[in-house]
Amino acid sequence: MSKQNTHVNVRVKEKKGESFERMVKRFLKKVKKERIVEQVKDRRYYEKPSVTKRKAKLAGIAKWKKAQAEKKQKELQRESNYNKRFDKRKED
Repeated sequence: MSKQNTHVNVRVKEKKGESFERMVKRFLKKVKKERIVEQVKDRRYYEKPSVTKRKAKLAGIAKWKKAQAEKKQKELQRESNYNKRFDKRKED
């Protein structure tokens, strides 16, 4: 099992003529991109590897179910649009 990088340096250098607020905004954007806050929250308490795997599996199942529901919704929408066009031709 490989150890994740636990030390991340996020540095922001002041650009010429840049306001402090803008520099802080860039810093926060970099921190969010590196997912530092999420890692800190995840590591706050120890979680057994089996629990981590179970959560990942459940998340994958939920993602798959959502994709299937969206696929079914699109299919129903296409079928509905087809029926509408067919009915209009029938009326004419």
